[in-house]
Amino acid sequence: MYMRQGLAVNFKGIIGQREVVKRLEEQIKNKKVGHAYIFSGPKGIGKRTVAEIFASMVMCQEDGGYGNCGVCHSCRLFKGGTNPDFYRIKTEKNTISVEEIRSMQKDVYVKPLYSPKKVYLIEEAEKMTVQAQNSLLKTLEEPPLYAIIIMTTSNNESLLETIRSRSVIYNFKKNTYEEVKKYLIENINLDEKEASFIASYADGVIGKAKELSESDEFKELRERTIGILLKLNEGNLKDIFFAYDFFEENKEKIQDILDIMLIFYRDILIAKKFGNEKMLINLDKKDIILENLNNFSTEKIYKNIETIDNLSNNIGKNVNYQLAVEVMLMKLQEEEL
Repeated sequence: MYMRQGLAVNFKGIIGQREVVKRLEEQIKNKKVGHAYIFSGPKGIGKRTVAEIFASMVMCQEDGGYGNCGVCHSCRLFKGGTNPDFYRIKTEKNTISVEEIRSMQKDVYVKPLYSPKKVYLIEEAEKMTVQAQNSLLKTLEEPPLYAIIIMTTSNNESLLETIRSRSVIYNFKKNTYEEVKKYLIENINLDEKEASFIASYADGVIGKAKELSESDEFKELRERTIGILLKLNEGNLKDIFFAYDFFEENKEKIQDILDIMLIFYRDILIAKKFGNEKMLINLDKKDIILENLNNFSTEKIYKNIETIDNLSNNIGKNVNYQLAVEVMLMKLQEEEL
């Protein structure tokens, strides 16, 4: 399917990822562009944006340089989202089927109409079934000289080794806290206080920061999560059952919930050790944090953080979700000896 591409004509607007950008620019300038790439990194880190800019550059009819010209026929079609030499596979379903890959393969062997290269972007490539990956492998083994296949994924280990070995893999790194904060101030127009708060929760992912800055749902999720932590600390066994219902209800947001929990405990720890309110991330919860300082020992906070970290690391490893959450909640409520 074809979708409207971004308007960027070079990599100057990309925040971070300097190593990836530099290597891609050099390949274009030296005319050593590969036929298959894997862009791997967390969701929201900018893989798709970089892929689109790279595609527009290699498809430009003008030769050389560190950007596309923006005025040739190929560039104008790309900008309008109507260049038939750019093919995207993106699905809202859980899998990318072998039929979708075969449809792409039929197009691969049709020479480009307007551009020197044809680019195929497979988003969330980890969704490809094994059959789809095996089918794609046939194209990767003997690709036409004009074809470039870019796969974006949050988990390149889920791709077949034979696909990875035939592709150039670029690992996208998380942005720094300062880079995310600067982006929020300059592009979302947040004030410094709000930008600092959102950047702390974004975990170095600008896409996540943008999403959180626009989300009232996240604010409600934080309120409920902090409320549950305070109730669990009261030691009433029935609170575990109410807490579990919350985790089950918000199963798709589990990583956000765990991040909220970790940052809340971090704030209590900072307040206990340094007594500096300005160092708090949840600055709007200052009164609640200060009121509860004596309800958590330093040792208990460290244990709780370790417990949450364990669940966070196990999410996605085929663990029993219900059992893992219940164990975490019981450990968080355990009284100190």
